[in-house]
Amino acid sequence: MNFVTISTWRMTGDTETLVHVTDLMQRKYFPGLLALGAKHSMLVDAELDRFAIVTVYPSRKVRDDALAHISALRGEGAEEFGAELMDSYAGDMLATSEG
Repeated sequence: MNFVTISTWRMTGDTETLVHVTDLMQRKYFPGLLALGAKHSMLVDAELDRFAIVTVYPSRKVRDDALAHISALRGEGAEEFGAELMDSYAGDMLATSEG
């Protein structure tokens, strides 16, 4: 069963933009998450000064095995994004519209 994480962020820097965050995600953080076993990851504009990162793992075990590395990526990302982690959620995917 797929396992999903959702982290919500608020930009804190005066010069950071979603364009900056998008570039970092595509160049560094998406490849990093995939290397840790993620199947798919998405950056979502949550309006105003907020964004969310949604990542799908093949199982809870894959995510749990990578948890220390994920935490390190989040800490690194907070500095590079110019944002603070507001909250994070995780759970089993119960249903999807994908086949």
